[in-house]
Amino acid sequence: MIIKIINKLKLFSQRKKMGILDKNIIINSYSIFGDYKNIEWGNYIYIGPYAYIWATGGLKIGNNVIIGPRITIHTSNHNYENRKFLPYDGKTILKKVIIEDNVWIGDHVLITPGVTVGEGSIVAMGSVVTKDVPKCSLIGGNPARIIKRLDTNEYENLKKEEKFYLKCKLEGKIQWKKIRQK
Repeated sequence: MIIKIINKLKLFSQRKKMGILDKNIIINSYSIFGDYKNIEWGNYIYIGPYAYIWATGGLKIGNNVIIGPRITIHTSNHNYENRKFLPYDGKTILKKVIIEDNVWIGDHVLITPGVTVGEGSIVAMGSVVTKDVPKCSLIGGNPARIIKRLDTNEYENLKKEEKFYLKCKLEGKIQWKKIRQK
């Protein structure tokens, strides 16, 4: 019981420090944010537990974004080309990461510096995202590649009707159902 209270206080303190108390952003326990002042926050964002987000090079997270547990996002890298030292030199290369609106990122995903995850896309569990993700794509693997294109008409209709999962869940408009598949 005391541990739960301490965790809630830590999360509250973290949200206050990050300036996101007035937004619908859920950040779960044990998440680490480096250079959080370089993060641009949308609204209705969920970040699962054990996130590791290092925003030195800048990070933009759009609206209605769901990020699963154990995400790793890096926005900078060490210089290894034309270096003066081994294995790298004292230069840090900054590359902003952009996660556009209505994106779902699964568990254990790693996003490398400079990547844009396109609007309405899904990143499968365990993916290593090294290149930009086109709008309405399902990607997966290491390195991540397009598995399939999502139905853009369906996407645009749901967007137009404002059927955003986290927003609707927080407003009590979603009934949770468990479906067992074979």
